[in-house]
Parts: sequence; structure tokens; C-alpha cells
Amino acid sequence: MAPPQHGRQSIFLSQTREPYLPKSSPALRIMSIDSSQTTAVISALGTLVGYIGAEAATEDVFERLLWPQRFFNAVSRQDFLQIGFLTPMGGPLHRAAVATLDTMHRNGLFRGRSLGNMLGTAFFHDSGLKYKVHEQQKVVGKEHVRNGVWVRAVQRVAMPATIDKERHAEDGITERKIVRARSVVSLLELSHSETVKDSKKTVRNDASTITLRCILTIIWSEITGLAAAGLAFGYWRSYFSLLWLMPLFLKLVSVISVIPREDLQGKLASKDTHPESTKQFEVNTKGHGFLVVEGTESVVLQFFRHYGHPIRVRWRELTQLGIIIAFGALFPIGLVCSLLWMPVGLQFLWLSYQLYATTAMYIYRYARGHQWATTESRLAQRFSEGDNEERIAYLQSDRRSAIMGKLTRIYVGSYGAGQQTVEALLAQRQGGPEKEVKEVDGTESDSTSDILQRTGDKSN
Repeated sequence: MAPPQHGRQSIFLSQTREPYLPKSSPALRIMSIDSSQTTAVISALGTLVGYIGAEAATEDVFERLLWPQRFFNAVSRQDFLQIGFLTPMGGPLHRAAVATLDTMHRNGLFRGRSLGNMLGTAFFHDSGLKYKVHEQQKVVGKEHVRNGVWVRAVQRVAMPATIDKERHAEDGITERKIVRARSVVSLLELSHSETVKDSKKTVRNDASTITLRCILTIIWSEITGLAAAGLAFGYWRSYFSLLWLMPLFLKLVSVISVIPREDLQGKLASKDTHPESTKQFEVNTKGHGFLVVEGTESVVLQFFRHYGHPIRVRWRELTQLGIIIAFGALFPIGLVCSLLWMPVGLQFLWLSYQLYATTAMYIYRYARGHQWATTESRLAQRFSEGDNEERIAYLQSDRRSAIMGKLTRIYVGSYGAGQQTVEALLAQRQGGPEKEVKEVDGTESDSTSDILQRTGDKSN
């Protein structure tokens, strides 16, 4: 007897939706081969991206992580876009993480509470520069600049595009002068200021508490990871989307456990009738021109010693170390999950994001991304506005007082002219006899007072 019609229809529909393929079926073998080949290709590409990406990341990315008050202190519109699309930390950071931990280990930070030296690690960068103290026309001491935020700011002030010329007295013809090494001599005068005359020249100090704007910028820095996580969960309904959320989670944990910093020192109360003397500090900037910092010791030396230095809190240090380790483990964990458990489409998404993050890290490395939105970059921007008489910036504390910096720049056409200018400048600032300076920016010899009266931009 023939089976009922509805039964035959049910069997047919079942076979149409899920066709039966025996284990020996060629179609099933082809599907298995295609899937395994795709996984093998993704495995090879993921390993290659991991190798190339690991070479791009440096310890700079962890400096930004560990000191958000400085590295997210001054966000312009351009910085906002660059931070949003070029600073994700979901890429291959394992090599940079190991290098950062090695430096901390060499400095003794793993030995115990309040042991080791944070200077020279990702917690507190060491510039490696040195300075000489000049007083009464003689050198009275030599020391290290250490972090030196004002020195870093002066180094970031751009050189103008000038053309050195030489004039012949006979016919008045002006010709182009050959310059082998253009340089600049900078005089930075630091002093206490109880009031800020121009709020547009003010930069908030980076040793205080984290602001809401800083936190929002940190969240924005992982916008690409949030978009990838939304796509992974919305299309595949996969909990592997957490892999793209982990960088933001770790950054927020780092913000909660951020290490406090030593703040600006206020103006010292004078205990006697003798005011504090002004001294000159000559900084060897190693290829960034010549720099003389002038001011009292109480104002200047805090930036050469302990301003911004981490205040030791052991549980915060251990938390930050654990976060660095977690960032280093993100890529290997993601690679294993991609090869073993992710569907093919999600594997392609993970690989595409790693390729994007690697490209962003290379752009960040060679486009000076370490300077984006930093305190010193904003100070340099303030100095770049106007001529020598207007090159003023204020580093303001939470107590409404500020440190005022006034910058004067003298452009020279050779290294030797720079050395002569520094010697003449020091003699002039210390009340000594004026020295004649030869060949300053391709011009005739001048006295120091004449040079200091020049404006910074001499493009004519």
C-alpha cells in the first residue's frame, strides 16, 4: 500500500533542506578540503601579520597607556581623527610588551614595594639629555635633564623654511648661500606666574587627576575595535566579539588604576631678604639645536628632577604590569581562537582587523604618533604662535598658579655659529662683556644684543 501523500511531501522537504551526504561522498570531501585550505591560508597570513606587526610596535604605545594625563592632554581636531583611527591596541603587541617588561625588570621594578627605578621605563621616560649650570660666567655643575617636559616642548617647535643669502657689496646682487647644517639657538625663560594674562596660551599640567575629556578620548581611541566587535556579534552572534572589546576594557582598567604623579611646585616663600638668584642651564639637545634655560632653581630644577615622577603605589604598579602582559597575550590568544573555533567568515574579519591594526601602528610609528595630543606638543604650538616677543606659554596647575615660559629663538647657518651664539648669549645674560658673533644665519657679524632683538622668522 502506498504511503500517505503528506508523508512523502514531508520526507521530500526534509531532504531538500538538509541533503544526505554519506561520509564517502566526494562533495563532502571537497567541502572539507576547501575549509581546511582556507584555515591553513588564514593561519599562514595571521602568522605573517603577527611577525610584521610586532616589528612596528614600540614601547611608546605603553607610555601613552601608563600616562594618559600627558598623552591625551591636548586633543585638537586633527589629533582627534588620528587617535580614533590610528591608535588601536588590538594588534600584535607581544614584542613591544616583552621589551617594556624587560626594561622594567632591568630597572628593578619586579623586586618589591618601592624598589627599583621608574626613570627610564614606560612609566617615566628618560630623555637621556644633560645640562650644565652657569653662574657668574662659570660652570658650577652638570646633571641629567631626565624627563624635561619644557625641553621636549622646545624641541618640537618647527624650524621655519628660510633661505640663507649672501650680498655682494660691489653690485648688490643677492645669491643663495650654501648651508650645510641649519640650526637654532633657543633661550627659554621660566618663572612663576600668579595670574595668566592670556588663557589661549595656557596648557593644563599633566600630573593632576584624569579629566572626563581624557576618558572620552581613550574610549574614542578604540572606536575601530568597537565597530569590529559590533559586526562580529551582530552578524555571527559570536562571543568572540569580546576579543575586540578587550583593548578598551584594559585601557579603562588602566585609567582606574593610574599611578599618581608629582605635581607642580608652588612659589617658595622667601625666608630672608635675599631673593633667589637666576641661573642659566645649558642643555645639550643632541641634534635639536642649542638651548639655554634661564630661571631660579626652584622653578627650573623641578622639571629636571621630579615633576611628573610616579608616586609609588604597589597595587597600582602590579595592576599596570598585568595590563601590559594582557595586551601582549591578546594577539596569540586571538590567533589560536581564529584557527580552532571561529567560522571562516569570522576568521577573515579577525585577520582583516589585524592587518588594519598593523598598518595603523606603522603609520603611528613613522608619523610621530608619539607626539599626538601631548602636553609638550601643545606647549610647542603655543610657542609657535607669534614672533619672539609673543612666544609665551603657561603650564597651569590646579591651584590656578602657573609656570610661564618665554621663548626666544636665534636661527644660525652652521654648528660653529650656534656655539658662538650660545657663548655670547650666556655672557650677555650674566652681565659680562658682549661678544661678537660671526655668521649668524648667513649675515654679517653682530653683537649679542643686536641678535636678541631680531624676531624668530627671518625669511626676508
